[in-house]
Amino acid sequence: MGWFILLVLVVGAVAAYKFRVPLIAKLTGQPQHRIQRAIDKRKDKGR
Repeated sequence: MGWFILLVLVVGAVAAYKFRVPLIAKLTGQPQHRIQRAIDKRKDKGR
């Protein structure tokens, strides 16, 4: 049973990362393009 819970958590984390832009946009009420622009800006800043 412990492995199943761990598997569900890992799958949930991967799904949340993959769909982070729509999730953040829905939670904050901001447009998706604004969230994507902010994420891209952070990626460029790290280089």
